[in-house]
Amino acid sequence: MRSAVRPRIGVTSRFRQAIRSHSIHEGYVEQVVRAGGLPLVIPCTDADGDLCASYLSVLDGLLLTGGEDMDPAQCRGTVRRPGYTYHPRRDAFETRLAGAALEAGLPTLGICRGAQVLHTVTGNPLIGHIPDVNGGRVAHRTSLTETSRHSVTLTEGSKVARAYGDRAYGGSPGERTLKVTSYHHQGLGEQTPGGIRWRVTARADDSLAEAIEREEDTEGDAWAVGVLWHPELPADDGPADGTGERTDPLIAAFVAAAGAS
Repeated sequence: MRSAVRPRIGVTSRFRQAIRSHSIHEGYVEQVVRAGGLPLVIPCTDADGDLCASYLSVLDGLLLTGGEDMDPAQCRGTVRRPGYTYHPRRDAFETRLAGAALEAGLPTLGICRGAQVLHTVTGNPLIGHIPDVNGGRVAHRTSLTETSRHSVTLTEGSKVARAYGDRAYGGSPGERTLKVTSYHHQGLGEQTPGGIRWRVTARADDSLAEAIEREEDTEGDAWAVGVLWHPELPADDGPADGTGERTDPLIAAFVAAAGAS
């Protein structure tokens, strides 16, 4: 670990064209700080290989944040849909950054869009519009502007299940359920052969994948997890710390893994 006190966590941002501004939701930064990390915000730039390498050389972990839909130019399984926002420059930069992080063995956490980036950079397709395939059985968001709350079933022994521990409960033997805050309409498609393999370790009640973890072929494989829900957003359950704020256990586990790398 490069930092003697706090692991350095690179946190990706989005570029808001209308106001020419790099921006990030405060929840990502606050959660990393509460978990003991030092957040370093990465501006959304052009996909320059040297720049990606320079960022990764000073980081202990990479957090890929949520945001716009991924453009079909960067991933299979999707088509452009009217009324949705795309950012091809961000897609190109983050896929290059994520690919380099995985290759380097850097602990990596992808949240919502970030999980989609991890899935697609390893050669896997997305589900273009979840309501087209799940018949509305689970609302993965309430509307274009509103999040939803729904349950996911975690696989016992997985990184996400170990992180949430007793906060996840119920389910069948070997499984736990967790209530999550969700805001996405693109999903994770079936994996294709070759490349880095992902183990699905959480599913919604419509059986769609909600969390993936890198399959560990060797003991030295790095910590890499993607979740489609939003652990950085305020939740209405779970204990708070002494300041009345909530530290998300999964983000804390990620920061701890970065600190141990």
